[in-house]
Amino acid sequence: MVRMPLAPEDYRRLQQALHPVMAPAGDRLCYVRSRFDAAGERSADLVLADLHGERCGMIAEGVAEDRPAFSPDGSHLAFLRPSPTGHELRLLEVSSGAERTAAALAGVPRMPTWSPDGRHIALEVLDPPAKPGPRVLRHLRYNVNGVGYIGDRRWRVMVVDLSTGEVQALGDQMFHHFFPAWSPDGARIALVTTRRATWDIEWIWDVYTVDLASDCWTRLTASDGVAMYPAWSPDGGRVAFLHNHRPWTGTTADYHLVEAPADGSAPARCLSHALDRGAADVYEPPLVGGAPPVYAQGGDAVLWLASDRGRRVLYETACDGSGSRRVVEHVGWPSLDARRGRAAVLRYRPDRPPEAAWFDIAKGQIKVVADDNPWLLERTLSAPPTMISVPYPGGESEAVVWRPSPGQSALPPTIVQFHGGPHGAFGPYFNFAEQVLAGHGYLVASLNYRGSAGYGQAFADLVHANWGPQEGEDGIRLIGRLGEEGWADTSRVGVYGISYGGFMTNWMVTHYPGAVQAAVPISTVTSLITSAYGVDHWESIATDMGGPPYAIPGYYHDHSPASHLDRVEAPVLILHGEEDMTCPLIEAEILFAALRWREREVEFVRYPGESHSFMRIGRLDTIVDAHRRLLDWFDGHLKGEAQAGV
Repeated sequence: MVRMPLAPEDYRRLQQALHPVMAPAGDRLCYVRSRFDAAGERSADLVLADLHGERCGMIAEGVAEDRPAFSPDGSHLAFLRPSPTGHELRLLEVSSGAERTAAALAGVPRMPTWSPDGRHIALEVLDPPAKPGPRVLRHLRYNVNGVGYIGDRRWRVMVVDLSTGEVQALGDQMFHHFFPAWSPDGARIALVTTRRATWDIEWIWDVYTVDLASDCWTRLTASDGVAMYPAWSPDGGRVAFLHNHRPWTGTTADYHLVEAPADGSAPARCLSHALDRGAADVYEPPLVGGAPPVYAQGGDAVLWLASDRGRRVLYETACDGSGSRRVVEHVGWPSLDARRGRAAVLRYRPDRPPEAAWFDIAKGQIKVVADDNPWLLERTLSAPPTMISVPYPGGESEAVVWRPSPGQSALPPTIVQFHGGPHGAFGPYFNFAEQVLAGHGYLVASLNYRGSAGYGQAFADLVHANWGPQEGEDGIRLIGRLGEEGWADTSRVGVYGISYGGFMTNWMVTHYPGAVQAAVPISTVTSLITSAYGVDHWESIATDMGGPPYAIPGYYHDHSPASHLDRVEAPVLILHGEEDMTCPLIEAEILFAALRWREREVEFVRYPGESHSFMRIGRLDTIVDAHRRLLDWFDGHLKGEAQAGV
């Protein structure tokens, strides 16, 4: 069989395993399978896998792409389903497949969580949109990327009585509430909220517990940063959670594992400080990523997922502060059974999207329950990537290198990819764009530059209030390293990236114009001034710069690619969603206007209705079009078939 390279149009065939959860008995797991239907619309199913008989099959269609939850006795699954008037909280009897509606919710719910007695479910719900009319604002954070204008709408923690369908909101409704977690006796709920009048201009989210009978609220944290995902110890005496220890940023500091007495009688303690690694996949509220840490059997240790030099590592951290041990690599956040011996996880690998799997903690054994993408065997994929160091004075960065399939005689063109963040990281895991480009004859080097996650907080802090210069130096050093190794043709270099990666793409073409022959900034930043003012303000752009634009105007001028667009020589393709509220459309418009004024080769593609992460969660036609344009741009400018300027 002749295998073809992965093509942009293949995206419609990809199926994604999401949110695996383990049944309390440890004999089955459930996960969400996301796919595109025949009409190209997103659809999601619930899939149940019996671990003993190894049977696996769909049990519900048309569900929301949100984490399902087993009831405490394992007899039912709670999940969310879109409806014409909002969403429904649905209950499915596992043995029969029968479904019923537990509650109809007018807002946008997520993350249902059962009470220990199985009689209630807590979940987050974003208020439904207000009626049209004048929008009067007195606070920031009135927009949310991917949601749109929210104004005074709030995320609320709701408790649903399953016997009556009654829905009750917890707490002061002036504030947002996130991440509900039931105490083992069901008498209390831990959650994340704030009671501060300045909540919209700071990054402080505290863990509280609320006694449901007395409505007594207890704050467990010291209002000294962003807390998220509380989890109770088995005896109900302690609460573990993630915390970044910095009240001025939600995005550029590592989230550590922290524990506090549930009664608030003593300060919270950081359990993972010595590890110097942050939690993987987490974002500041209200964005959803990651999952709660989970206590091991006996409650003397906590399992949580950290980012370590681009790898995803499950750690077990002792509650007495004695340290952490690596449990397993290349997995997602775990969901444990009742005895805490088996976990449902996502298994990460370079040649497949993440797969649902179960992991025996004591034996260290992991087994995938289903291959949702067998058709990938028909495609030529890049070999497992190579991790290479990129030295700089006083240290080293790192890059994940995806090489073309064997058989290519000439040196391949070089493509350097910058990640978002800046506090993100690339790992040796399947990425559709990387595989498409490598399959079509490119060497793709994905750079974990200075400032990336997973290399310690000091490494991340290297770019605080200094965006651009060091990351750009790392990019140039990476290109040089690839040439020295004889792996790629470094006279033909393309650069691309999304979000902060788009900012760095702009940095490269403005600061190293002779080193780059083609560029594709996606969801980009061009001016730090407009970015700081125009972001939806859930991200900490101004404080990450060291201050707002009016306080340090020289910094914003010098570090903005917009100030140096007279240097650009490379052809530039700009891809941007028109509803992007993280990097607003003006960022792309500035870049496009300046390059047209200079009569440089530039093409600007705007995607109506798409938000910041359209390359991953946009409409199918958008995703395919963007990947096709990305590939064609590099083919046209790095393989001797340059297009005429427009």
